[in-house]
Amino acid sequence: MNTCTLAGLRLPALSIAALLVSVNLFSGSGCQKAGYVDPKGNDLIVNADRMNIQDWNLLADQVVQSLITSGALSRLPNQPAGILLNPVINTTTQQFDTDAIMKKIRISLLNSGRAEVIMTTGPGGRAEDPIAKDAQALKDFQSGRDNQVNPSNVPDATLTAKLIEDRARSGSTKQVAYVLQMSMTNTNTGRAVWEGEASVVKQGQRSAVGF
Repeated sequence: MNTCTLAGLRLPALSIAALLVSVNLFSGSGCQKAGYVDPKGNDLIVNADRMNIQDWNLLADQVVQSLITSGALSRLPNQPAGILLNPVINTTTQQFDTDAIMKKIRISLLNSGRAEVIMTTGPGGRAEDPIAKDAQALKDFQSGRDNQVNPSNVPDATLTAKLIEDRARSGSTKQVAYVLQMSMTNTNTGRAVWEGEASVVKQGQRSAVGF
């Protein structure tokens, strides 16, 4: 007898037929299948014309690996180095939260043990963690240095990033390349001490499974 899985139960086909109308009211179709996939595996859905979560992973891994192997972090005056990250400049045709890419870069940097991200100050004086900023200000007041610049807030280096894209087409095949360009500036000298570039290139006629 044919069977079908419904909400974790194996039911006879006749039972499914009897419940078909009510099931369709909720699902729009009979039996459905869903499951988990490895977020870093080859079974993720890939769109040739837009960025996917695996693209963020690939770009972040490439640039951080380049930065660490270059030795630029170890040449900064403090170890681990205090880093301040600027928002990613998105020049692509897509609108999405670029913090998703920067967050993965930060995770890799922190896990490397070579850098710490400054959270109580930021571009335009905006702290990424206002609560931590208030707590630090209170400690500065209690120590009598509330009118002084806290050296912990002065970054050893800053990171800037730009995301660009390049599109091409040949017949029915379309290609899109996403490129992440990053620079690190030594705040003592004002000079760039490292630059890196990571890219992801995809081709296809329509959405496909697998990278």
